[in-house]
Amino acid sequence: MVAAIVAAPLLTGSAFATLIPIGIVPSTGGGLGSVNTVVTFQNTGTEVGAVGLLPASGNTEVTGSTVAFGIPGFPSAGGATHETAGNAGSNLYTATSLGIASGTSTTFSNVVLIFNGVEGGNAADQAITLENLALNLFSTSGTLLGSFATANPFNAMAFPGVGNAGFGFQLDDPQATAANALLASNPTLIIGAAARASGANAGPETISISTLVGPPVAVPDSGTTVALLGLAFIAIAAVRRFLR
Repeated sequence: MVAAIVAAPLLTGSAFATLIPIGIVPSTGGGLGSVNTVVTFQNTGTEVGAVGLLPASGNTEVTGSTVAFGIPGFPSAGGATHETAGNAGSNLYTATSLGIASGTSTTFSNVVLIFNGVEGGNAADQAITLENLALNLFSTSGTLLGSFATANPFNAMAFPGVGNAGFGFQLDDPQATAANALLASNPTLIIGAAARASGANAGPETISISTLVGPPVAVPDSGTTVALLGLAFIAIAAVRRFLR
């Protein structure tokens, strides 16, 4: 994955940059309700999910294609989106609620988005491609301040169970600096996300947000490595079920 600046702002003053994969991030959560889920989306084939704000939304959470910033071809009216609503579905977070603040140990330098795919127990169903992922920052008035997106598709094997380990994506130093500058001038900013995946067979897929404590398990060097890691998780889960 090569970091790159995408110079195509959708709104005046928006800053666009790239999220980079950092490997497998374990989770201590016990399901959707135990992790900070931003987007939950589910479909067969291609699936898209997004949550954010719009200036006309009156600070009310919006889901769907109109807030799918950072996803090529979106936002646009009538796009195919498949979100799940509710506390365990699609949620906005304030920087304050996540403990993210300028001048502290928790800034956008150690914030991570985690992609968790759930594609059933058969190995043939496991392969899934995260085509696009974006971390979107909004003002309380609904203005898009910045959108930080992946540059390339990410091929992976799904993980068994929702809210478990996932694949982490993080801003590198220059991009984190840009996000932290937005935070410094907008300490009450609101965090949303957008994602699109292909090759989906079951779901639901989730995007959660966390702060990275300690290193990830590994940085995948190719889609093959990621696939092998995913198969290892599936095999472990199968053995545990057999032993029970």
